Amino acid sequence: MRSLLIGLAMTFSLVCTLVQPSSAHEPLWGESPQTFGFGVWHPEIRFGFQKEFLLLRGATRLNNPEALRRMRFDSVLGIQYAPTTSLNVRIEIPYSIVQSSDRIGGVPRTSRTSGLGDIMLSAKSRFAQRFGEDWKEHQAYTVGIQLPTGQHNGHEANGALLEPSEQPGSGKWGYSLGYAYAYERLKDTLWVSAMFMGDLGGAGSKGEMFTLDANYGYWFKRAHKPQDLGIILAAGTHYEWMGKDRLTMGAAPDTGYSLSALQVSLIATKGTFQFRAGALLPLYQHTNGTQLRPNVQMRVGIEVLL
Repeated sequence: MRSLLIGLAMTFSLVCTLVQPSSAHEPLWGESPQTFGFGVWHPEIRFGFQKEFLLLRGATRLNNPEALRRMRFDSVLGIQYAPTTSLNVRIEIPYSIVQSSDRIGGVPRTSRTSGLGDIMLSAKSRFAQRFGEDWKEHQAYTVGIQLPTGQHNGHEANGALLEPSEQPGSGKWGYSLGYAYAYERLKDTLWVSAMFMGDLGGAGSKGEMFTLDANYGYWFKRAHKPQDLGIILAAGTHYEWMGKDRLTMGAAPDTGYSLSALQVSLIATKGTFQFRAGALLPLYQHTNGTQLRPNVQMRVGIEVLL
Protein backbone atom coordinates (compact mmCIF):
# COMPACT_ATOMS: atom_id res chain seq x y z
CA MET A 1 0.00 0.00 0.00
CA ARG A 2 2.88 2.36 0.82
CA SER A 3 4.37 1.77 -2.65
CA LEU A 4 0.99 2.48 -4.24
CA LEU A 5 0.56 5.78 -2.38
CA ILE A 6 4.09 6.87 -3.27
CA GLY A 7 3.43 5.99 -6.91
CA LEU A 8 0.17 7.94 -6.95
CA ALA A 9 1.84 10.94 -5.34
CA MET A 10 4.73 10.88 -7.85
CA THR A 11 2.30 10.63 -10.76
CA PHE A 12 0.34 13.55 -9.42
CA SER A 13 3.47 15.64 -8.85
CA LEU A 14 4.78 15.06 -12.37
CA VAL A 15 1.68 16.58 -13.96
CA CYS A 16 1.59 19.62 -11.63
CA THR A 17 3.91 21.77 -13.74
CA LEU A 18 1.97 24.54 -15.51
CA VAL A 19 0.09 27.54 -14.08
CA GLN A 20 -3.59 28.29 -14.61
CA PRO A 21 -6.14 29.50 -12.03
CA SER A 22 -8.16 26.69 -10.44
CA SER A 23 -11.89 27.17 -11.01
CA ALA A 24 -13.49 23.92 -9.84
CA HIS A 25 -15.35 24.43 -6.58
CA GLU A 26 -17.58 21.47 -5.81
CA PRO A 27 -18.22 19.47 -2.62
CA LEU A 28 -16.83 15.96 -2.15
CA TRP A 29 -20.23 14.25 -2.46
CA GLY A 30 -22.13 15.04 -5.63
CA GLU A 31 -21.11 16.37 -9.04
CA SER A 32 -20.62 19.86 -10.42
CA PRO A 33 -21.64 20.91 -13.97
CA GLN A 34 -18.29 22.73 -14.21
CA THR A 35 -16.37 22.02 -17.42
CA PHE A 36 -12.95 23.39 -18.29
CA GLY A 37 -11.61 25.25 -21.31
CA PHE A 38 -10.25 23.54 -24.41
CA GLY A 39 -7.02 21.63 -23.83
CA VAL A 40 -7.11 21.75 -20.00
CA TRP A 41 -5.90 18.70 -18.05
CA HIS A 42 -7.30 18.16 -14.56
CA PRO A 43 -5.58 15.46 -12.46
CA GLU A 44 -6.91 14.68 -8.99
CA ILE A 45 -6.25 12.32 -6.08
CA ARG A 46 -9.04 11.57 -3.61
CA PHE A 47 -8.95 9.57 -0.38
CA GLY A 48 -11.89 8.26 1.62
CA PHE A 49 -12.21 6.50 4.97
CA GLN A 50 -15.08 4.94 6.86
CA LYS A 51 -15.29 2.70 9.92
CA GLU A 52 -18.36 0.49 10.12
CA PHE A 53 -19.34 -0.63 13.62
CA LEU A 54 -23.08 0.15 13.83
CA LEU A 55 -24.96 -3.14 13.56
CA LEU A 56 -28.39 -2.38 12.11
CA ARG A 57 -31.44 -4.42 11.25
CA GLY A 58 -33.71 -2.10 9.34
CA ALA A 59 -33.43 1.18 11.27
CA THR A 60 -32.87 -0.55 14.64
CA ARG A 61 -29.45 -0.68 16.21
CA LEU A 62 -28.53 -4.12 17.57
CA ASN A 63 -26.09 -5.22 20.24
CA ASN A 64 -22.74 -6.27 18.78
CA PRO A 65 -21.33 -8.86 21.22
CA GLU A 66 -18.92 -10.31 18.65
CA ALA A 67 -17.37 -6.86 18.09
CA LEU A 68 -17.97 -6.94 14.34
CA ARG A 69 -16.04 -4.18 12.63
CA ARG A 70 -15.15 -3.20 9.08
CA MET A 71 -12.79 -0.43 7.98
CA ARG A 72 -12.54 0.78 4.40
CA PHE A 73 -9.89 3.01 2.86
CA ASP A 74 -10.42 4.17 -0.73
CA SER A 75 -8.11 6.10 -3.02
CA VAL A 76 -8.95 7.32 -6.53
CA LEU A 77 -6.60 8.72 -9.15
CA GLY A 78 -8.64 10.73 -11.65
CA ILE A 79 -7.50 12.49 -14.81
CA GLN A 80 -9.90 14.75 -16.69
CA TYR A 81 -9.34 16.39 -20.10
CA ALA A 82 -11.29 19.01 -22.04
CA PRO A 83 -11.41 18.27 -25.81
CA THR A 84 -13.89 21.17 -26.04
CA THR A 85 -15.01 23.85 -23.61
CA SER A 86 -18.38 22.19 -23.01
CA LEU A 87 -17.18 18.57 -22.98
CA ASN A 88 -14.81 16.93 -20.50
CA VAL A 89 -13.71 13.27 -20.49
CA ARG A 90 -12.37 11.50 -17.42
CA ILE A 91 -10.76 8.29 -16.21
CA GLU A 92 -10.96 7.29 -12.55
CA ILE A 93 -8.73 4.51 -11.20
CA PRO A 94 -9.74 3.34 -7.68
CA TYR A 95 -7.81 1.27 -5.18
CA SER A 96 -9.34 0.02 -1.91
CA ILE A 97 -8.36 -1.69 1.33
CA VAL A 98 -11.07 -3.48 3.32
CA GLN A 99 -10.36 -4.86 6.79
CA SER A 100 -12.91 -6.95 8.70
CA SER A 101 -12.78 -7.91 12.39
CA ASP A 102 -14.79 -10.50 14.32
CA ARG A 103 -14.60 -12.51 17.53
CA ILE A 104 -14.85 -16.23 16.82
CA GLY A 105 -15.02 -18.57 19.81
CA GLY A 106 -13.90 -15.67 21.98
CA VAL A 107 -10.76 -15.15 19.87
CA PRO A 108 -10.40 -11.88 17.87
CA ARG A 109 -9.90 -12.52 14.16
CA THR A 110 -9.05 -10.08 11.36
CA SER A 111 -9.00 -10.36 7.60
CA ARG A 112 -7.82 -7.87 5.03
CA THR A 113 -8.24 -7.57 1.30
CA SER A 114 -6.97 -4.92 -1.07
CA GLY A 115 -6.84 -4.31 -4.77
CA LEU A 116 -7.84 -2.33 -7.80
CA GLY A 117 -11.46 -1.27 -8.04
CA ASP A 118 -13.59 -0.93 -11.17
CA ILE A 119 -12.10 1.72 -13.45
CA MET A 120 -14.62 4.28 -14.70
CA LEU A 121 -14.47 6.10 -18.07
CA SER A 122 -16.91 9.01 -18.25
CA ALA A 123 -17.82 12.17 -20.12
CA LYS A 124 -19.50 15.35 -18.86
CA SER A 125 -21.34 17.60 -21.33
CA ARG A 126 -22.51 21.09 -20.37
CA PHE A 127 -25.75 21.55 -22.32
CA ALA A 128 -27.07 24.83 -20.85
CA GLN A 129 -25.46 28.00 -19.56
CA ARG A 130 -26.84 31.45 -18.70
CA PHE A 131 -25.11 34.57 -17.39
CA GLY A 132 -26.22 37.64 -15.51
CA GLU A 133 -24.38 40.68 -14.22
CA ASP A 134 -23.10 38.86 -11.14
CA TRP A 135 -24.36 35.29 -11.55
CA LYS A 136 -23.97 32.20 -13.71
CA GLU A 137 -26.31 29.23 -14.10
CA HIS A 138 -25.21 26.04 -15.83
CA GLN A 139 -26.30 22.42 -16.27
CA ALA A 140 -24.55 19.25 -17.43
CA TYR A 141 -25.15 15.56 -17.84
CA THR A 142 -22.65 12.75 -17.38
CA VAL A 143 -22.43 9.24 -18.83
CA GLY A 144 -19.91 6.60 -17.80
CA ILE A 145 -18.74 3.09 -18.56
CA GLN A 146 -17.39 0.89 -15.77
CA LEU A 147 -14.61 -1.53 -16.71
CA PRO A 148 -14.48 -5.03 -15.11
CA THR A 149 -11.17 -4.48 -13.33
CA GLY A 150 -12.20 -4.77 -9.68
CA GLN A 151 -10.72 -7.21 -7.16
CA HIS A 152 -13.63 -9.27 -5.80
CA ASN A 153 -12.22 -12.27 -3.88
CA GLY A 154 -11.99 -10.74 -0.39
CA HIS A 155 -13.26 -12.61 2.70
CA GLU A 156 -14.72 -11.76 6.09
CA ALA A 157 -12.79 -12.62 9.27
CA ASN A 158 -14.93 -15.77 9.60
CA GLY A 159 -13.90 -16.94 6.12
CA ALA A 160 -17.14 -16.02 4.32
CA LEU A 161 -16.84 -14.18 1.01
CA LEU A 162 -17.49 -10.45 1.24
CA GLU A 163 -20.66 -9.30 -0.48
CA PRO A 164 -20.05 -7.71 -3.94
CA SER A 165 -20.77 -4.19 -2.64
CA GLU A 166 -18.17 -4.63 0.13
CA GLN A 167 -15.35 -5.78 -2.19
CA PRO A 168 -12.80 -3.34 -3.67
CA GLY A 169 -14.72 -3.85 -6.95
CA SER A 170 -17.24 -6.16 -8.56
CA GLY A 171 -15.24 -7.08 -11.67
CA LYS A 172 -18.31 -6.34 -13.81
CA TRP A 173 -19.06 -4.07 -16.71
CA GLY A 174 -21.29 -1.23 -15.56
CA TYR A 175 -22.65 2.22 -16.31
CA SER A 176 -23.45 5.59 -14.72
CA LEU A 177 -25.87 8.37 -15.68
CA GLY A 178 -25.92 11.75 -13.98
CA TYR A 179 -27.24 15.31 -13.97
CA ALA A 180 -25.71 18.38 -12.33
CA TYR A 181 -26.87 21.98 -11.82
CA ALA A 182 -25.16 25.01 -10.31
CA TYR A 183 -26.14 28.62 -9.64
CA GLU A 184 -23.05 30.71 -8.92
CA ARG A 185 -22.75 34.24 -7.58
CA LEU A 186 -19.74 36.23 -6.46
CA LYS A 187 -20.30 35.33 -2.80
CA ASP A 188 -21.95 31.92 -2.91
CA THR A 189 -22.96 28.89 -4.99
CA LEU A 190 -25.80 26.37 -5.03
CA TRP A 191 -25.13 22.84 -6.37
CA VAL A 192 -27.64 20.07 -7.09
CA SER A 193 -26.82 16.71 -8.67
CA ALA A 194 -28.24 13.21 -9.12
CA MET A 195 -26.47 10.00 -10.18
CA PHE A 196 -27.59 6.45 -11.02
CA MET A 197 -25.06 3.61 -11.29
CA GLY A 198 -25.36 -0.11 -11.94
CA ASP A 199 -23.48 -3.30 -12.77
CA LEU A 200 -24.18 -5.31 -15.89
CA GLY A 201 -24.20 -9.04 -15.33
CA GLY A 202 -25.64 -11.67 -13.03
CA ALA A 203 -24.10 -13.28 -9.94
CA GLY A 204 -21.48 -11.16 -8.22
CA SER A 205 -23.03 -7.83 -9.26
CA LYS A 206 -23.44 -4.92 -6.87
CA GLY A 207 -26.90 -3.51 -6.32
CA GLU A 208 -27.92 -0.44 -8.32
CA MET A 209 -27.19 2.87 -6.59
CA PHE A 210 -28.92 6.25 -6.70
CA THR A 211 -27.53 9.39 -5.05
CA LEU A 212 -28.99 12.89 -4.70
CA ASP A 213 -27.03 15.87 -3.38
CA ALA A 214 -27.84 19.52 -2.68
CA ASN A 215 -25.23 21.93 -1.31
CA TYR A 216 -24.83 25.61 -0.54
CA GLY A 217 -21.34 27.11 -0.49
CA TYR A 218 -20.23 30.51 0.82
CA TRP A 219 -16.94 32.23 0.00
CA PHE A 220 -15.26 33.24 3.26
CA LYS A 221 -12.27 34.43 1.25
CA ARG A 222 -12.62 35.10 -2.47
CA ALA A 223 -9.55 34.82 -4.72
CA HIS A 224 -9.43 37.96 -6.85
CA LYS A 225 -6.17 36.98 -8.57
CA PRO A 226 -4.80 33.52 -9.53
CA GLN A 227 -2.12 33.66 -6.84
CA ASP A 228 -4.62 34.56 -4.09
CA LEU A 229 -5.95 32.06 -1.57
CA GLY A 230 -9.66 31.31 -1.86
CA ILE A 231 -11.70 29.51 0.80
CA ILE A 232 -15.27 28.29 0.46
CA LEU A 233 -17.31 26.30 2.99
CA ALA A 234 -20.13 24.11 1.63
CA ALA A 235 -22.86 22.30 3.53
CA GLY A 236 -25.92 20.39 2.44
CA THR A 237 -27.81 17.13 2.25
CA HIS A 238 -27.04 13.73 0.79
CA TYR A 239 -29.45 10.90 -0.02
CA GLU A 240 -28.26 7.46 -1.08
CA TRP A 241 -30.16 4.31 -2.02
CA MET A 242 -28.61 0.98 -2.94
CA GLY A 243 -30.41 -2.15 -4.11
CA LYS A 244 -29.55 -5.71 -3.14
CA ASP A 245 -26.45 -7.43 -4.50
CA ARG A 246 -27.01 -10.33 -6.87
CA LEU A 247 -25.64 -13.78 -6.01
CA THR A 248 -25.88 -17.18 -7.70
CA MET A 249 -28.98 -18.03 -5.62
CA GLY A 250 -30.61 -14.63 -6.19
CA ALA A 251 -30.62 -11.36 -4.27
CA ALA A 252 -28.40 -11.24 -1.17
CA PRO A 253 -30.77 -10.64 1.78
CA ASP A 254 -28.34 -8.66 3.95
CA THR A 255 -27.41 -6.06 1.33
CA GLY A 256 -28.95 -2.82 0.12
CA TYR A 257 -29.83 0.21 2.22
CA SER A 258 -31.02 3.80 2.23
CA LEU A 259 -29.16 6.71 3.82
CA SER A 260 -30.04 10.33 4.56
CA ALA A 261 -27.15 12.49 5.74
CA LEU A 262 -25.65 15.93 6.19
CA GLN A 263 -22.40 16.78 4.46
CA VAL A 264 -19.86 19.54 4.90
CA SER A 265 -16.84 20.40 2.72
CA LEU A 266 -14.00 22.88 3.13
CA ILE A 267 -12.50 23.92 -0.22
CA ALA A 268 -9.32 25.95 -0.59
CA THR A 269 -7.85 27.15 -3.90
CA LYS A 270 -4.61 28.86 -4.79
CA GLY A 271 -3.30 29.23 -8.32
CA THR A 272 -3.51 25.86 -10.08
CA PHE A 273 -4.21 23.91 -6.92
CA GLN A 274 -7.31 22.98 -4.98
CA PHE A 275 -7.64 21.14 -1.67
CA ARG A 276 -10.92 19.67 -0.39
CA ALA A 277 -11.79 17.99 2.89
CA GLY A 278 -15.25 16.80 3.87
CA ALA A 279 -17.35 14.72 6.24
CA LEU A 280 -20.66 12.92 5.76
CA LEU A 281 -22.81 12.53 8.89
CA PRO A 282 -25.70 10.04 8.64
CA LEU A 283 -29.04 11.19 10.07
CA TYR A 284 -31.07 8.10 9.18
CA GLN A 285 -30.06 4.68 7.86
CA HIS A 286 -32.25 1.72 6.95
CA THR A 287 -30.81 -1.65 5.91
CA ASN A 288 -32.17 -4.77 4.28
CA GLY A 289 -31.57 -7.54 6.80
CA THR A 290 -28.67 -7.11 9.24
CA GLN A 291 -25.64 -5.07 8.22
CA LEU A 292 -22.69 -3.10 9.53
CA ARG A 293 -22.95 0.62 8.74
CA PRO A 294 -20.66 3.63 9.40
CA ASN A 295 -21.51 6.57 11.65
CA VAL A 296 -19.28 8.98 9.69
CA GLN A 297 -17.45 9.09 6.36
CA MET A 298 -14.40 11.25 5.59
CA ARG A 299 -12.95 12.33 2.25
CA VAL A 300 -9.98 14.42 1.10
CA GLY A 301 -9.17 15.57 -2.43
CA ILE A 302 -6.13 17.27 -4.01
CA GLU A 303 -6.29 18.51 -7.58
CA VAL A 304 -4.72 20.83 -10.13
CA LEU A 305 -5.57 22.41 -13.47
CA LEU A 306 -2.96 22.30 -16.25
